[in-house]
This record gives sequence, structure tokens and C-alpha cells, in this order.
Amino acid sequence: MCYCGELWTFAVGHFVLGYFSGKASSTVLKVNINLPLLFAASILPDVDLFLRLLYHRGPSHSLITITVLMVPFFLVYRKAAFPYFAALLSHSLIGDFFTGGVELLWPISTNWYGALNIDMMSLTNVSIEFVLFIVFLAVMLKTGLQSFLQPHTHNMILFLPLLAVLGPMLSMQREFGFSISLLLYVSPSLFYSALFSYSMIIEFRNNSK
Repeated sequence: MCYCGELWTFAVGHFVLGYFSGKASSTVLKVNINLPLLFAASILPDVDLFLRLLYHRGPSHSLITITVLMVPFFLVYRKAAFPYFAALLSHSLIGDFFTGGVELLWPISTNWYGALNIDMMSLTNVSIEFVLFIVFLAVMLKTGLQSFLQPHTHNMILFLPLLAVLGPMLSMQREFGFSISLLLYVSPSLFYSALFSYSMIIEFRNNSK
């Protein structure tokens, strides 16, 4: 099923999946991660929503495309690039695979691969994303939240995740109306919006000194 008409991605779940995938791989490989870059990587495949030449969940979600584009980074950064590769893969292999499917093997095959086919707009999907967010928040409060609360040159890249959050949050009311689904999605979206905005403001003020 192709969600070609989607205007925005549901970023809340992708952030969580990208974070845990990247964090797990960085732990195994014993490399440091840059959280702003990791969050940006987790939603990067959805760049096709802004490129009219591409259809959603097609070429930019392909495992082949993602791997080929990551080759230069592996050559330069070696194993340090793997957490971001894992975050990219989590988008297609986990997030979108279970909510309609993707063209995993483009350009070798244009077949769509997926399981369960959970409706993105359903209470089931939004509830799953909300639970994932709660787990993520609990982990971040203990381990990594302070990374967003201090100046860093990469903080400005959080503009991409921020856009991915604001888009659906501002447009979901016409999809859901006032409902439990809307409340469950808006709550973590507001948290991410505040966190990303604060991180960018800190960096901007630091550069302005």
C-alpha cells in the first residue's frame, strides 16, 4: 500500500526507533554518537515527501539506496558511521514496514514489502508510538537528555526533526478531529518541539556571543 498522498511523516515513532537502533549499535561497536545527527537520520528517508520527483516510501526508503549513499561515510568514518546507518534502516525496516510497507529493494525490484499493515491514522498505531515515546523518555532522562541542553555545532540540524514534528501536529486535527489519537500524538510532539527548539536557541545564542 503506497501512502503517496501523505503530506507528513509520523516522526514520533521514527525518533524512538532511530535512537534505540543507533544507541544499541554504538554500544556494541564502542563508538560515540551525536544525538542531533541521529535524530535527523531517523527521519531522513522521508525527504521524498518534499521531492516531487519521488513517491513516498519508494527509492529513498530502499535498503539498497540507503546502503549505497552510506558507503562514502563508512569509508571516511568507518564504524563510527554505523549508528546513523542503523537509524536510517530502522525507519524502513521497522517503522514503515509494519504500517503499509516500502519498496525495500528498489531499483532491483519495485515490489512492496510489509507486514501487519497497521493504519498510520489508527488509534492502535498512535498508541504504539506513544508507548514507545514513554519508554524513550524514561531512558533519555537517565542517560542522554543533557546532550540537548548545551551548545553544539550540530544542534542546528535539529531543524529537520523539528519540521517533521510540526508538520503532522499542525495537520492532524483535520484528520482526527478532537480525539484520543490526537491527544496521544500531540503530547510527545510538543515535547520534541520544545526540546529541539531549545537546543537550537542555545546554539544560536552561543554563536551570537
